[in-house]
Amino acid sequence: MSAKTIRLYWWSEIYIQKKERENYGDLLGKYLVEKITGRKVSWLRANRFYIKNWWRPVYVTIGSILEHIGSHCIVWGSGMSHRDAQIARATFTAVRGPLSRKRILEIGYDCPEVYGDPALLLPLYLEDHQTKTYELGIIPHINDYKIVQSMAGNSPTLCIIDFLTNEIEETTRQILSCKRIISSSLHGIIVAHAYNIPAVQVKFSNAIFGDGVKYHDYLLSVGLETYDPLLIENQFDSDYWMDHVDKHKYKLPDQLTIKNLQDGLMKACPFLSGEDER
Repeated sequence: MSAKTIRLYWWSEIYIQKKERENYGDLLGKYLVEKITGRKVSWLRANRFYIKNWWRPVYVTIGSILEHIGSHCIVWGSGMSHRDAQIARATFTAVRGPLSRKRILEIGYDCPEVYGDPALLLPLYLEDHQTKTYELGIIPHINDYKIVQSMAGNSPTLCIIDFLTNEIEETTRQILSCKRIISSSLHGIIVAHAYNIPAVQVKFSNAIFGDGVKYHDYLLSVGLETYDPLLIENQFDSDYWMDHVDKHKYKLPDQLTIKNLQDGLMKACPFLSGEDER
């Protein structure tokens, strides 16, 4: 295995926003690439020119970041934040779902019919050994966290999970300690589904960037129909939301569908091709 670092772009709360912690969903890309390859990752901007771009690509994986890419990028499982996203030409090996591919084809680029958010691969690299100690996990988008803290309060049956973190494994263990999940974070839903935990999208505010296409793109990729999330305001009734998840028609995809997406992603995985060894 080459000792070279892999050049990777993700939306970084640390490098871009100058925060001390990353967004769990975005940081999953780095975590998984390092697990898959056994190599270290270095962050750099996807749409900035570097001399090394002539012979070494920049990889783009987990995140709604297709709007950020450049022609030297290799895309594996990324999605978009808006349906009318302006996307540069790149090498596309897989995208999050059919809506991302449709948009790329509309613009005039080639894109294989290979779908899946790479976060679905997490169970292959981090096993579930957790006891289910919470009846309900609440995963707010990082922009919703303070709202949820004040709304939900403290309860021994609830686990409010902070996705502003540098600890992928610890945060994942918190997800795995829950019997069911409601989430305004896309990757709260995806990771729960990957581990066969029922999860449903909800809405706590209008503070999440994008037009919601990322949720629909993912749902369609796993064979679920799209739906509009319910808005949670002011008061939080945990019994109501547990019942909401239990009765929701699209709370969990078929695990064979997840397995097929995992297989397709690994077959399309560009890090295993030696592309960046040149």
